[in-house]
Amino acid sequence: MRMDDTSLREALRAESESFRKLEEMHGSLDKKLVALSKNPDHSPENEIEEKRLKKLKLKVKDEMYRMMRQYAEEQKSAS
Repeated sequence: MRMDDTSLREALRAESESFRKLEEMHGSLDKKLVALSKNPDHSPENEIEEKRLKKLKLKVKDEMYRMMRQYAEEQKSAS
């Protein structure tokens, strides 16, 4: 049985502290980006910070999906 993304997230959330921390970090980075985008100061420093946060958020997301793929493979092998 193939698990969808929602099922994989729920299973990993229940089983993996690392995954939960990544989800929290992803959400936190998203909030920071939203706040930064609402800031009328478009200084070079803010633009650099926005790019840094976007890259970090993407890196966190990639790690979450890597964990999801690995978990799905483990579940497939176990059945």
